[in-house]
Formats: sequence, C-alpha cells, structure tokens
Amino acid sequence: MAQEEDSMIDVDGVLRPDVISIQEIINQHVQEFIENGKQIGEEGLSIGSGGNLSVRIPGGILITSTGSELCNLQSEDIIFVSEADENKIYYVGSKKPSSETINHWVIYKNRKDIMAISHVNVGSKEDKHLLTTKKEFPYGTVELGNDAAKLLRKVDIIMLKKHGLIAVGNSLLQATNLLIESADNKKTYSFAPMMIIKNDQTKK
Repeated sequence: MAQEEDSMIDVDGVLRPDVISIQEIINQHVQEFIENGKQIGEEGLSIGSGGNLSVRIPGGILITSTGSELCNLQSEDIIFVSEADENKIYYVGSKKPSSETINHWVIYKNRKDIMAISHVNVGSKEDKHLLTTKKEFPYGTVELGNDAAKLLRKVDIIMLKKHGLIAVGNSLLQATNLLIESADNKKTYSFAPMMIIKNDQTKK
C-alpha cells in the first residue's frame, strides 16, 4: 500500500515512482520562507535586501532571489539552485538567486547535518559574544563561505566580520529563531561543539 502511495501507475499500467517538479517543491516551502522572512522583518533585522534564507532539498537548495526583501517575500523570490562553484551557479527561476548563494552552498557542503540557513547583514558588524570570522572577505565568494564553514563546524551561529550574522539549523524556523535570539545584545553566549549555552545577564 505504501508503495502505491509513493508511486504512480502510468498509462501502460506499469507502477513507477512519482515525478515531482521543482515548482511543486517550491510550493511546499514558500510559506516557510514568507513566515520566517516576516519574523526577521518584525525584529528590525531586515532593511531592504539585507539578508537571505535557504533550505536544502533533494538535488540542491532553495534560496531567496537577489534583491528580494525578506519581510515581503513572494513565490517568485524562491529560486532553485542545483549546483554552485566559484565560476558558475546553475539555477531555475525568473530571477537570479542571491548574490551570496555560493556562501550557502559551501556551508551546506561542509555541514551535511543541517537543512537551513538564515542570514542578515544589518545591525552590529562586530559582536564579541559570538565567534567571528577573522578576515573581511567580499560577500558571495568561496573564500567567505570557506571561512564561515570552518567556524560553523563548531557552532550553529557566527558573525561574519563586517557583514552580519549567519545561523544554521535543522529547519528554517530553527535557524531564524537562533539568529533573532543571538541578535539580542543583552544576552551573552558561551560555546561548546554544536551547542549554545545561554546566560541571561538581564537578571543580574
């Protein structure tokens, strides 16, 4: 029975796997992008096109388009990327994917366990309570992606030097919540591998 639910019987009567289009996958995730983008906007962390979101899917990733506003995302702002390297990005969509697509791609490549990335580049660009990349690499480069990936092997959120916060998680909601919580400068964090221990200093 389970096999029939996951498959289709073609016109010749032979049972074959269902065929799922990229648009179907985008439709499954679009509300997730919209809700998380609005949440970031409500926290004052989205100004103009200052940030990007992505999720890992079979065959690649979905990522917000270049120039899109996180607080006002539409279905056409969600772009499928099948492959990316320092020379080319292969995508499907009416708009181009985020200019920081290669950063996301490199991080996913290094963190096989994560399913989503949330990034904003507004607010403080220096924050002593978060691990920070040592060099200021241009955004949207393999160099920045590799530098970020090194720190993200240890923790789930970091500060990109002069460029804002980037958080990873098992879902877009988890990554976004971590990003928003960490943007609160009233709290400090100490880090252990793959875990954040929070100390609320406001009670002292």
